[in-house]
Formats: sequence, structure tokens, C-alpha cells
Amino acid sequence: MFRESERDNLPPLPASPVTGGLPAPFTPPVTGTLRAPSPLTTVKLPTVIPAETKRARQERGAEHSASRRRRKIIFPAVLLSIVLVITLATLLTVPLNSGQDGQQAQSVGQSVINWITDGQTTHYLTTSQQIDPPTATPALLTGEGYCGGTDIWGTCATAVTASGVMGTGQMQRPIIGAVITQPFAHPEYQSWCGCWRPHTGIDLAAPYGTPIMAADSGQVIWTGWDWSGLGWAVKINHGHYIATIYGHMSRFIVSVGQNVTKGQVIGYEGSTGASTGPHLHFMVMVNNVWVNPILYVQLP
Repeated sequence: MFRESERDNLPPLPASPVTGGLPAPFTPPVTGTLRAPSPLTTVKLPTVIPAETKRARQERGAEHSASRRRRKIIFPAVLLSIVLVITLATLLTVPLNSGQDGQQAQSVGQSVINWITDGQTTHYLTTSQQIDPPTATPALLTGEGYCGGTDIWGTCATAVTASGVMGTGQMQRPIIGAVITQPFAHPEYQSWCGCWRPHTGIDLAAPYGTPIMAADSGQVIWTGWDWSGLGWAVKINHGHYIATIYGHMSRFIVSVGQNVTKGQVIGYEGSTGASTGPHLHFMVMVNNVWVNPILYVQLP
């Protein structure tokens, strides 16, 4: 504090530019560190996650989502596979001569197999196709043989082929230099039914890959994989309700609807299907019922 005498001797205070003629208020000197006033509300600062940690979390999230999608897909796929296996097992265990119902079931089974293998073979491994016969066969009228299916057994020869190319009536050996290893009607175990039945044709054994020829002229009415054990096979319509079947081929080189002449090569010997070694399973069918080939051609 100043004494009154000292106060009178003090110089006048400078006028404040803000308050005009009034002296500026005393402002204490600033010392130390200035601090901002405390905010009225608390602001939560964002959490900064390192790039590696963030990427790892994203990858775990993507893996989790993919795993969930896979679980959703696997169950229906497994269920569909089980249903398909049961259906095929049921269809393929129906005996071949168990009547029209069983034969229709076999046709359905063949259709399923053709659907599975469709588009997965070359031009000589095509699936079966059906040609509409111009005339009815006796089998369709009498029920003697099964016709009207899409498999090798339900595709029938006709009185006149669709193309008009007919057999000569004189068959030749379908394979040269062969040996008969199984005669017609000899009892044998058949894997398609798990039973013993008469042999439906004649087995002709020759070196693997030996050319197989058409026994007579006609039109090809079926090619593909036979579900009953013939493997890759061909069926030819010779007219007069006569057909020939060639089974266990390694491959065939004809297609459905193609005309063939007597002695023309249609494929090559193999051991596909229910076979224990290279051979040709040769069949002759009349009214779609197999008969002894020896009645039509001298074998071997």
C-alpha cells in the first residue's frame, strides 16, 4: 500500500483503449502452464485399432461367414446324396423279368444314370436315345417282351427300321478269331440282381481292343452305359423285330440313328461293366426276347 503522500506523487494510469478514459483493470501476470477449462460434457475419443489387428478381425469375420455358408450348403447336399443312393439301390435291385412295374422302375433307374453321365463322355460314349418306331412290335401287343423304355432292354426292334435300312437275314460273326468262354443259357451269377440266371448271350473272348463288327445291316437304336452289367454297349435294329446287342465294349464309334452295314466296325472289345476279362457279350433278340445266337450265326 502507498501512503497518501506517495499516492499523490504517482503518475496517472494510462487510459484503456477498451474502456475509454477509465483505467484498465489490473491483470496479474501469467505464470506456469495454461489449462483449458473443463468441458461441460465428456466426449468419448475413438479407439484406434492398428491395421494388423483390424485386418485380422476382418479375416476372422469373413472366415466365420464362409463357414456358416458352407454349413448351410453341406446338409442339403448330404441329404440329397442319401436320397439318390437309396433310390438307385431300390431301382437296381428289381429283377429284370419282374413284370411291367419292375421294368418301368428299371427304366427310371436308367434315366437317372443317363442324367448323371450326360455330357461327360465323348461322341462314342453318348447316353441312350429313343427312336420312335414306325410300327408297333409284337412285344407291345402281346406283352411277350418289355418295350417302351429308354434303357437297352426297353428299346425294341421294329418290323421296319425308322430309316428303312433292313438286315440281310444272314448274320456274320461279330468278332474274328474269338473263343467262346460262356455259352448261351449257361447258369451264371449276375451282379445286377445278386442272383443266378441263364446266360442271355454268348461270350466271345479275344485280345483287348479287337474290332467288333455289326452282325448284320440295320440302324443303331441304343448306345450307352448299361446299368445291368453290360457296361458300354450298342443295340442294332435289323428289322423284322430282330435286334443284336454288343456288350462290355471298351468304346463304341456309332451313334443312335446311324445306319450300319453288315461287317462294319462299331466298336472295340473291352471289359467294362460286370466283366472278369476282355470279351464281347453278343446277344440276338427276337420280339425283344433273347434267343440263342447259334440259331442265326455260326460262332465263334
